[in-house]
Amino acid sequence: MSGQKHGVVHGRPSTPPRICITSGRDPLGEQPEQQYERVRAAYSGCVAESGGIPYILPTPGYDPALNATYLDFADGLIFSGGEDIHPSFYGEIILEKCGAIDEKRDLFEIELFRGALERGLPVLGVCRGMQLIAVALGGSLYQDLSYCQDAGAFHAGAWQDGGEMPSVRLTSGTLLHQVIEEESLPVNCQHHQLIKALDHTCTVSAVSPDGMIEGIEVSDSPFVLGVHWHPERLALRDRCHLELFRALVRAAADYSRKTVSSKRP
Repeated sequence: MSGQKHGVVHGRPSTPPRICITSGRDPLGEQPEQQYERVRAAYSGCVAESGGIPYILPTPGYDPALNATYLDFADGLIFSGGEDIHPSFYGEIILEKCGAIDEKRDLFEIELFRGALERGLPVLGVCRGMQLIAVALGGSLYQDLSYCQDAGAFHAGAWQDGGEMPSVRLTSGTLLHQVIEEESLPVNCQHHQLIKALDHTCTVSAVSPDGMIEGIEVSDSPFVLGVHWHPERLALRDRCHLELFRALVRAAADYSRKTVSSKRP
């Protein structure tokens, strides 16, 4: 076959796709020597379970050359959950109920996402990661549920008191709907911010019972999905949520096969 011989695709060994996962710095506000780069282990577990090779990306600050190296290395990206995004990135000032912020992480990840979008790199955004996709494309956020009159308390996790997760409605014909293959899906909402506005390039792919946006995707991209819940925490008990990671790994494998070997590390 053209381009494939003895387990090699386009000059690169046909290994599983490399999925890079962003991380947060903890504790915030400390000097670098006192901080850890952290991300929930379930992300890596879901990637490995889905046939990919997980890699954790640190947050060193925005460096165009380093971002390019990360993008050259990755076959797919997961933008993980974490702190609130600085409102300046969507043209607002910090309001009283905005939470903890890591502006260095914001800038690094926004530019990383924009570079990934330009290359057609597959992307999955989770919770903060979905918000980051929206903001990077020109959208905006409600800085707290209390600033949105129609938002239910379950978004911030109030559903845990009753033990029953809320369900989101999936938009027919979207990539998310094709991946999950269900009309609705129980989700573990745990966010105090909401999408306020989206750029025209984004499509709403999931909506909560109170009409809030819980899933988005980029219309003209092969695979850019964002979900406002935490599928990595549900994947072991509900395989529908693992399908998000499986779909990302499949898209990353396709991306890897189509990438010219001379541009790879």
